[in-house]
Amino acid sequence: MDFEKEAVKRLEMWYNGKKAPPLHIDIEPTSSCNLKCRFCWTRSEERVKSCQYQRKLTNKRLIEIVREAAKLGVREWEIAGGWEPMTKPKVVFKMMTLIKKYGMYGSITTNGTLFTEKMIKKLVEIGWDRILFSLEGPNPEVHDYLTQVKGSFEKETRNIMLFKKWKEKLGKNKPSYSVHCVLNNRNYDKLEEMIELGYELGCEGVNFEPLMIWSEEGEKLKLNEKQMEELKIHVEKALKKARELGIYSNVGEWKEKKLVIKKDMREILKEGLNFNGKNLLSSPCLSPWLNMEIRVSGRVTACRVCNDETGCENILDKSLEDIWFGKYFTNLRKEFLKGNLPNYCKDCASGLVIRMKNLRNLLSKRVKNPILRIRRKILYG
Repeated sequence: MDFEKEAVKRLEMWYNGKKAPPLHIDIEPTSSCNLKCRFCWTRSEERVKSCQYQRKLTNKRLIEIVREAAKLGVREWEIAGGWEPMTKPKVVFKMMTLIKKYGMYGSITTNGTLFTEKMIKKLVEIGWDRILFSLEGPNPEVHDYLTQVKGSFEKETRNIMLFKKWKEKLGKNKPSYSVHCVLNNRNYDKLEEMIELGYELGCEGVNFEPLMIWSEEGEKLKLNEKQMEELKIHVEKALKKARELGIYSNVGEWKEKKLVIKKDMREILKEGLNFNGKNLLSSPCLSPWLNMEIRVSGRVTACRVCNDETGCENILDKSLEDIWFGKYFTNLRKEFLKGNLPNYCKDCASGLVIRMKNLRNLLSKRVKNPILRIRRKILYG
């Protein structure tokens, strides 16, 4: 399935006053991790406390959610990182198997250290679609320093190679996998090496994410002005290497300083928009029309960076459908149409900001197309 095309199709339904089901679900199956990454949001006591973990998703409810999602019309899943999903392997594997059984697209974000070869073989056999590995450096010295667990680089890269082995052995092209790296002052000068390592590991891509400051530990990893200038040179070298090796990378995005220095992303999201409270094209973000984020507490929001769950409804008490078409999401959509973004939007990921702009442009072209306008009039009246 072309998910970009499907996203625009569903957005067009909302644009024309028709309700559409969520396209994507992001879910946290657990609240534990075997690594202690210095930049992780879990280093923030305030953020962890705000997650309200008094209640947690049961294994039974996790499986029920997959079935509900298939019935509702969800097409894409992300079993989320932040915590490590493979600390709960039994139920996560059952979820993954069901996701594929129902014909949905499945992705998982993981640090990759807890897979066994048996698990890896099974994931290749069921046709799991995508794995996003968090790999923070091109060698043990950098990676293990950032994860604070000695041997984590060796375990992860070994397991990535096992995926490559079993795909070749079983003649499969899935799962595709890529590595994601949080850019900081320990790895900013090793972008080219990261591209080379990704190529050697058989990765589809090597992507770099901005450092988000959650704690004093994270503050120490910020790039200074000199390093920011040096970064431009490393970006150009990495771009050249990626083209040379034929591997995808978003490293070119780092030419924009405003995406490297993460300040208030709300300003970037709102660039060039006029808010009228009605037109979907005026919304700075489209997540509330496409995405559901299910926390391990059962609370459901519209996106990954939301750290204010005020008013959120809980999947332990209601169905997916009731929540999606319910009060919380309806109110959130109304506020977004007015340009009123919550405070947490300031921490939006640069990749998501770019995706929102692209989707808005595609929707704009579609709704302004005269032929499609006639077709909409026939379909929607």
